[in-house]
Amino acid sequence: MPQKSKMFFLWLFLLVGCVPLSAQQFSLSDKTFTNPIVYISIVLAALFCFCAYWLNKESHKRLREVISQDELTGLSTQKRFKSEVRKILRGAKPDEYTMLSLDIVKYRYITETFSQEVGNSILIELAKHLEEVAPKGSKICRNYTDNFSMLIPVTLFPVLEDYVLLFTNLKAQTANVLPEHYQLEFSSGAYIISNTSEDVGNIIEKADTARELGRNGLHPNRLSLYTDQMKSDAEHEKTITLDMNRAFENNEFEVYYQPKFRFDNGHIMGAEALIRWNHHTRGMLPPGDFVPLFERNGFIQKIDIFVFESVCQFLDRWNKSGPDGTCPKPIIISCNLSRAQLYNPDIANMYAEIAGKYQIAPCQVEIELTESLMMDNKERLLKAMNDIKQAGFSISVDDFGSGFSSLSLLKDIPANVLKLDKEFLNTGGENKKEKVIINSVINMAKELQMTTVAEGVEDQKQSDLLKQMGCDIVQGFFYARPMPENQYEMLLHNAFK
Repeated sequence: MPQKSKMFFLWLFLLVGCVPLSAQQFSLSDKTFTNPIVYISIVLAALFCFCAYWLNKESHKRLREVISQDELTGLSTQKRFKSEVRKILRGAKPDEYTMLSLDIVKYRYITETFSQEVGNSILIELAKHLEEVAPKGSKICRNYTDNFSMLIPVTLFPVLEDYVLLFTNLKAQTANVLPEHYQLEFSSGAYIISNTSEDVGNIIEKADTARELGRNGLHPNRLSLYTDQMKSDAEHEKTITLDMNRAFENNEFEVYYQPKFRFDNGHIMGAEALIRWNHHTRGMLPPGDFVPLFERNGFIQKIDIFVFESVCQFLDRWNKSGPDGTCPKPIIISCNLSRAQLYNPDIANMYAEIAGKYQIAPCQVEIELTESLMMDNKERLLKAMNDIKQAGFSISVDDFGSGFSSLSLLKDIPANVLKLDKEFLNTGGENKKEKVIINSVINMAKELQMTTVAEGVEDQKQSDLLKQMGCDIVQGFFYARPMPENQYEMLLHNAFK
């Protein structure tokens, strides 16, 4: 007999036994009741037991629903999703299904700027939309915050791209909660399942890896398909992440200096400070191997402070390196400020304190902000720039021309220097439109009383063109490559002796 039935009859027996019966009231021989009160008591007891059993069953059912459903969106939880995917893949053919990973770009910015309620509304609308437009036989779950996983019976990449465009078209659904000008963006990754017996957790992880690496690639809004190379890239990132603190403690990070020269007299006027990693086993690592990762995991903030303090230490020595203990020639060193520092409300005070510690005048240090920062959060950017400017530092807009928001922001930002993006020099000025654009930017900067710097200059032709157009300062391999601190100091002494 099933356990639930046993419990039912046990309750019935106990409750009936509580009713005072006598042989005169209940006859076992003819199964008749001589007292109607006893009869009613038994019926009520039976009804009570049935109700208790039914309520218990319903509560268990509800509990299972709570455990297997996401509270906010009503989608499956990851545990239930994995179970369902496992069942589907048991009867599936290789390359019949694809695992998709999808999340909202800058979801944290949305919740901070517009409110958590707006963020929740978007997630609810997205969940409804995915359920409505997903192909038949799909399974969907919300893993955490704004991250969703989908199993869909589609494997052709162009068709997958079309579906992702359909999945992420939420303009109508979010019209009532987001400002009209705000464009909701998504990052997505896909893994085509060739091995149907592969662990579902690994399958989800591979789709997530494709999404994460794709988001940091050249086309962050395009669907990124998982490849075996991504696995080694992910392992590389893991190795770098595990190694970065050890490297910092062991002084493996070094500051290199790339000299800057004035176009009008050819003299050195300063340098740009750049981070390098002299790894204890792998030697000098290219910045592209670790800087983008540090920007994502926040370690870049530690690097920013390290570079800034190293520059102040160098300037302190240089300012006292003349024969009589004075500065041989004033120079300006520029340091990069990462996106993460924009969210540090005390960054200007921190930099001012470090400069004061080494008695460095703030005008000797230039803070470089890449143009892409200006596409993040205008209010935060302007506050950070104004704080830095009020502390006495110069501000440079790096890679100008690589983004889309520069012209509209130039009227507001308190910048002193405009660095032309090296992509402007791709054809060396052979392209007529290219020459017109470079000339226009330089003239515009002059009208705004901003100094212009050309970076990435690699040959005489580029140098002559920029000088002719009136560019103020030049930097690039044609003049000097980035060099260790001691070499740069020697270069300065030779130039000003």
